[in-house]
Amino acid sequence: MYKLLFLALILIRFLWDIALHVLSAKQVGKPLPKSVQGIYDEAEYQKWRAYNGKKDKLSIASSIIALLINVLLYCTDLISVIYYAMPGGVMIKAILFFLAVGAAETIASLPIDYIFTFKIEEEFGFNKVTPKTFIVDTVKNYILNNVLNVIIFGLVLLAYNLLGNYFGLIVFAGLALFMILMSAFSSVFSKIFNKFTSLPEGELRDNLSKMFEDAGYKLKDIYVMDASRRTTKANAYCGGIGKLKQIVLYDNLVNNYTPGEITAVFAHELAHFKNKDTTKMTFFNMLNFLPMLLVMTLLMIFPEVAQSYGFESANIFFAFYVGFGSVLSIVTQLIMIPFNAMSCRFERRADSLAYELGYGDELISALRKLHKDSLSDMNPHPIVVKLTYNHPPLHERIELIESKKN
Repeated sequence: MYKLLFLALILIRFLWDIALHVLSAKQVGKPLPKSVQGIYDEAEYQKWRAYNGKKDKLSIASSIIALLINVLLYCTDLISVIYYAMPGGVMIKAILFFLAVGAAETIASLPIDYIFTFKIEEEFGFNKVTPKTFIVDTVKNYILNNVLNVIIFGLVLLAYNLLGNYFGLIVFAGLALFMILMSAFSSVFSKIFNKFTSLPEGELRDNLSKMFEDAGYKLKDIYVMDASRRTTKANAYCGGIGKLKQIVLYDNLVNNYTPGEITAVFAHELAHFKNKDTTKMTFFNMLNFLPMLLVMTLLMIFPEVAQSYGFESANIFFAFYVGFGSVLSIVTQLIMIPFNAMSCRFERRADSLAYELGYGDELISALRKLHKDSLSDMNPHPIVVKLTYNHPPLHERIELIESKKN
């Protein structure tokens, strides 16, 4: 019975993914909103259609592979077979399980990652990754993911040994602190993969420093990240704790966008700081842990679930693997719908403040270029937007700013 329940959740998530692809495919070819017409000429639009089509096919293939892996893990006793095959106690067995299954999943995903990077991204002029960098990044991701798994499971095991079935209280507090630290020190983790240098003195640095200092924020530094080693796409983000903020710009952004456009992007980011949007979203994202912890608690209270998978009794590792595993991802997707809607409201408010600071035209120019340079979808399906987007589509953002001029 329990395996059938998990199978149903796995199939629902797979059908969810397929339905989103079908809706997106139906939207292709429909007239673009007036505000984004002309961003792509006919040749560029056909290039986007080809790029989008190939990405969709690869994404569907990835969903099928994920489906097969999940069916293998959650519809058989393979989890307990691998677990009991490992030597040592609970912690050692868990570490070895993470390493073994993580390696298998990494190997299974390699063909998809390789095709996306060296076939699709290469064909459309985005890829700058060398085979050596690809391998090094894969190994780093594998190590980092397993280190995080071990840390989180160690917290779960410690909490369970201390509080029994009330372990969720400590785990939730620990994960909340962990998320805050991850958000605050995001640039530290980025340095595992990229090189950061200080932005040289000049107009752009002066503009950004003055804008943030006028708003009461002292910048720790303004960094340029060597994103061009991997991609031609441009991006930027802010990080840091409290009043000490740091700005990180992709070198592609610095090299290809005007100081006014880049300053407009960070006028938008400044609005997030002033309204504490990042803090609010971090808090609401913590709520995603609640269904995971609830499932873990139920699995410890009702040992027959673990026993149906070949475990001798209720098992904290099994509870952890199910709670944090992909079998519950459909639940996470549903929970994220109202959070995404809230994020979109924050984005609209940030765009409005950038306009009020006098950067409306520059922000529109930057957004148009960012979307064009990334071959973004200029007219996503409204249902897909409601279900999955945490930013409003480009045409809505442009229309909002334009409406404020009238």
